Amino acid sequence: MASGKSTIGQKLAQTLDYEFVDLDDYIEQKYQKSIKQIFEQQGEDHFRIIENEALREVSSIEGNIVIAAGGGTSCFYNSIDFMNKTGVTVYIKLEVEELVARLIESKTDRPLLWGKTEQELNEYILRMLDERKKYYEKAKITINASNVDITNIANTINAAIK
Repeated sequence: MASGKSTIGQKLAQTLDYEFVDLDDYIEQKYQKSIKQIFEQQGEDHFRIIENEALREVSSIEGNIVIAAGGGTSCFYNSIDFMNKTGVTVYIKLEVEELVARLIESKTDRPLLWGKTEQELNEYILRMLDERKKYYEKAKITINASNVDITNIANTINAAIK
């Protein structure tokens, strides 16, 4: 959530000359609904089911691909194990303060953050990171992305893959 997965993923795909897919964009195109609409109309549980299906569909695309998965993707339906089995996973790690600052500045509509104050957002991020830590730490590569520019992060991931 706000770690820069899509931006870094695009840069990494460009560096590697791979195709890039943002999983949320894929879902929105496939279902002709925004993530917000899916959450509002069908709830998070339904979203996680279609997110899991979309992950498996995108993973089966022929050729080399970089997938930017949502912050919760790896935490449901054994997805982190699936991703580790089918590719190289990367955890883009940031400090809570930086995540909160990015989310406050972000224009992206994030369903799990609706209506939260800065303090509530900080508490929510701390809780989510604690709950998701066991999944995130299963990633094959962990990159500390605090105060590092996108090109350097992409190059670091590229070097770690090779």
